[in-house]
Amino acid sequence: MKSLWKEFRKYAVPSVIGMMVSALYIVVDGVFVGRGVGARALGSINVALPVTTLMIAISMMITMGGAAIMSIKFGENKHEEGNNIFLQSIFLIIAITGVVSIVSVLFPAQISRMLGASDELIKGTAEYLRYYMMFGIGFSGSLALSAFVRNDGNPKLAMISLILGAITNIVLDYVFIFILNLGIVGAAIASGLGQLSSVFLLLTHFIRKKGTLKLYIPRLNKANLIRILKTGTPEFLVQVSPAISVFAFNQVIIRRIGEIGIAGFSIIGYISTVLLALFIGISQGIQPLLSYNYGKKDYKKVNKVFKMGVKTNFVASLVIYLLLLVFGDKIISIFNSDKTLIKLTYDAMIIYGFSFVIASINIVNITYYQATENSKIANIISANRGMVFTTVSLIMLPLMIGDIGIWSSIILGEVATLFLIMYLVYVKKADLKLNNKEIKI
Repeated sequence: MKSLWKEFRKYAVPSVIGMMVSALYIVVDGVFVGRGVGARALGSINVALPVTTLMIAISMMITMGGAAIMSIKFGENKHEEGNNIFLQSIFLIIAITGVVSIVSVLFPAQISRMLGASDELIKGTAEYLRYYMMFGIGFSGSLALSAFVRNDGNPKLAMISLILGAITNIVLDYVFIFILNLGIVGAAIASGLGQLSSVFLLLTHFIRKKGTLKLYIPRLNKANLIRILKTGTPEFLVQVSPAISVFAFNQVIIRRIGEIGIAGFSIIGYISTVLLALFIGISQGIQPLLSYNYGKKDYKKVNKVFKMGVKTNFVASLVIYLLLLVFGDKIISIFNSDKTLIKLTYDAMIIYGFSFVIASINIVNITYYQATENSKIANIISANRGMVFTTVSLIMLPLMIGDIGIWSSIILGEVATLFLIMYLVYVKKADLKLNNKEIKI
């Protein structure tokens, strides 16, 4: 058991640190924009979030699908096939995110209107979208390579690359916003250059031949490409769900509260990014262990790793929520000094933030099913969590209990997801039988 905890820490700790640092520099973006440009710019970035999240969701879908299959192949001792899965995944990411980036750069104003940007926010939203998406493949490349390098036995380099990207972004944020006065455009460019620095560092893993993976022209196989997309679909739903939620929340908030509500929700979004990064970091950290041992047919170890992930996420979520209760107003004041905005945001956050206690469990469950290629169950959970339960709650609760229902809807959505998981596991026995081996959780 001790050696398994050692393996768990080897992958989970660097994954968490890397994800947290990556999330923190997104928060720093918010601080620089809020302090250096203004609350309206925060609103513009929040309106653009569904598009930037969509690109990340596509990248993570292909990455996590490919990484899971690659690890399974490695567990089966089929290293050449695993390497080709990695290369086909990179091909898919470049092809698909390249198209998304080009469309966003060419038509940012039209997309901003589609996202519901008001006349006051459309200029800033369009500028941010155009310059952020110019570096689209850099963002996608950083996410993908860090995951594959981690699964190739080099989690420390994956972590260091994200830290490098964060530091680069923070330094350039200060230079572009406060010295060169480039405003929201400067924030977008700083983020892009930060991600490119991560990509260049990650490429040294292949240049120095530190692992099993090698770079060469992939042998494309239709069945493999479909398998990658199918296996990664749950991750896509996990990643894209916040974009759908943000879009729905923006529509409700702008009608019921106004621009100050959008600015407050933007700050909550930045803080939530850090919290979710912790839970997703732990989940992604255990994915190589789940997939590798599944490939080896060591189902007892798969079960133990899953339980480690659930316990770690749940305990971390409780600690973090207590910190939010005590220090939430001070954290919010970092973004903006407006007392009205701080109070509105804190009151909303102490309700909204409780959802992460439940989400921490749900996220590990989705990773478990995805890592063991049980995509059907993972898709059911992911789709209902992000696209059904929260959206329905957001429509109903504000009508029933007023504005407090906006922030409570995310809690109801996560609770409903947890009940769905319990129903699938204990009633439908969906966790069930991997190659006729039952895994009890």
